Amino acid sequence: YDFTRQEVEALLSATRDAHSAFGGTEADILPADVDAPLPFEGASLLRSLEASAEMLNVTEHVETLLVRIRALLSDIRMKPILGGAEDTTLDAWLADYIGKDAAEGGCVSVIDLSLVPTEVVHVVTAVIARMTFEALQRYVKLNGVTLPTVLVMEEAHTFIKRYKEDAENQDATAVCCQVFERIAREGRKFGLGLVLSSQRPSELSPTVLSQCNTFLLHRISNDRDQELVHHLVPDNLKGLLRELPSLPSQSAILLGWASELPVLVKMNDLPREQQPRSEDPEFWGVWIGSNEKEEPLLRKANWKQIAEDWQSAADRHEN
Repeated sequence: YDFTRQEVEALLSATRDAHSAFGGTEADILPADVDAPLPFEGASLLRSLEASAEMLNVTEHVETLLVRIRALLSDIRMKPILGGAEDTTLDAWLADYIGKDAAEGGCVSVIDLSLVPTEVVHVVTAVIARMTFEALQRYVKLNGVTLPTVLVMEEAHTFIKRYKEDAENQDATAVCCQVFERIAREGRKFGLGLVLSSQRPSELSPTVLSQCNTFLLHRISNDRDQELVHHLVPDNLKGLLRELPSLPSQSAILLGWASELPVLVKMNDLPREQQPRSEDPEFWGVWIGSNEKEEPLLRKANWKQIAEDWQSAADRHEN
């Protein structure tokens, strides 16, 4: 059909009037911010990709990608990440992960990623860190002051691992590291700090390490890690670092902004119920059935209980 310019403009005008009459606004027809944290379903993403590929006539080039997305969406382990959060709003998510208003005694959110599939754990970590950072940026913009927040990363070398900057196809590990590099560079002015805990400091991103101003060094025996640590202190103080390979438990060397001079410190004893579950496995004690005090030390191998818990988790995800 051939339409005149006037007819097309009249049709567009009538469409806008109808859209407005049904409660629509001009913002509805503006390009959407694909980076905004808006809720969506995995199936919707898949349909959008399929429609775009068909419209651009490139379906055969993205078929492998679509197959991989379908596999991820059908993976039972992904259900806690992809589904079950229909009622969660962005402000509720921020309150849970960053902290509620006027929380008594402050707010500590512990995010356990130990059972998150390795295929997506770096993506999940990067999203959580980036949303926290950008939320605090907007807090400063709207309130004019910072909301002091600290991200504590256990096993930091897993998520902030050094990567080759000249790599053409950077994987999720590199993308995750880049998020934390930005936080390390810019987080301070928005009230966001980082505390990194790692047994392999030599594997951490040099960019992030260069922004750290205080170091608490426990026993380090690896040569590469020791070499990295030696670059952190002046030559006249390196003698203290010779003690690193033989430091006893609960002992550490504190250096940097928090201490004018490197100093040997000892961690306070914690009540048993507050101690982390990081003690060495009692191989010999369990083998002989008693500890050094000749107290019974038994471990029951109740695999049926573990199997039921494991399989019931899969059933819950399916339902």
